Amino acid sequence: MLSRYGVVPLAIALSVAAPSARADIDPNSGIDFARIRAVGNAPWPGDGTPDDRAIGRGRVNYEYSIGKFEVTTAQWVEFFNAAFDRPGGNQSPHLVPPDFWGASSATAQNSGGRRWQVLPGREMLPVGNIDWRMAAMYCNWLHNGKSSDLAAFESGAYDVSTFGYFGNIFTDQVTRSPGARYWIPSWDEWLKAAHYDPNKNGPDQGGWWKYSITSDTVPISGPPSSLAPGSLGQANAGGWAFPNLSPGDVPLGAYSNVTSPWGLYDTAGGTSEWTEEVIQFTPQQPNNRLFEGSYWYSGPLVVDKIDVFGGIFPTYSAFSQGFRIASSVPSPTTTILLMVGAGVLFRRRRHT
Repeated sequence: MLSRYGVVPLAIALSVAAPSARADIDPNSGIDFARIRAVGNAPWPGDGTPDDRAIGRGRVNYEYSIGKFEVTTAQWVEFFNAAFDRPGGNQSPHLVPPDFWGASSATAQNSGGRRWQVLPGREMLPVGNIDWRMAAMYCNWLHNGKSSDLAAFESGAYDVSTFGYFGNIFTDQVTRSPGARYWIPSWDEWLKAAHYDPNKNGPDQGGWWKYSITSDTVPISGPPSSLAPGSLGQANAGGWAFPNLSPGDVPLGAYSNVTSPWGLYDTAGGTSEWTEEVIQFTPQQPNNRLFEGSYWYSGPLVVDKIDVFGGIFPTYSAFSQGFRIASSVPSPTTTILLMVGAGVLFRRRRHT
């Protein structure tokens, strides 16, 4: 396995196994979701940080689901094979294969098509080079049941026909379509899932953590102890260097004991994650899409903090840009529990 720092020994690369099958995996999308509850939670009140633009944000008045992991190499390969391995090269111009993921080329099944494969042990590697529009098209594809029809990539959650620019302002559909089953998280949804704890101050006494590892203390950037024994790393951020290992070689979920209050992995590390939020820093700058999370490259703002974020063009696809999926779909576990509860109630009513 190649990295920016050399070759990763196979034994090390395979020492972090992909998480085993879980009951929360949505059978339609294949995504492992966390259900975010605490409807109508209090928004972020701030902590005295000057110019904190997150103050008043993070309140969500409905339940929703969000991926426990960023989009994985295995998921992106399935998506890109569906989009690119097509007869006659009938492919979308908005989709560009990433340079930064765990896949390699494979033999196409259709003339004019392209195809990729994932070697064992690389399924959970993160995916970079995802621009906002590609993330939106992935949501469309999931919404349409992973259909092979080209139209399945073009509408459902977001209307691809709106993708464009008018002067220096982009014309893309701002937020998901009504009835969308899968979407790019709103900023409020992302903040709540990463930082809000419904029990921070006691049972059912919610509060906010500054950092998305369920802590008010800044995480330590570095490799996880599972790949670098003795390491104190808590977040895959900051462009750290370790012999024969780079941030892109760390599987999602490798920091297994460091999660958000809702059980999300790598919110304090991994790729910088897209949201739906539209921002404009100055009147002279074009509109941007806001991204959250952390940064693989070095800089003063590296590890996720609630008042730290960035924004770029929706067509920008840096090696560090990725995302996680939000959804209206409850986990199968939740659905089963609701069905069981309804069945018990029905039986009780019949006997009253």
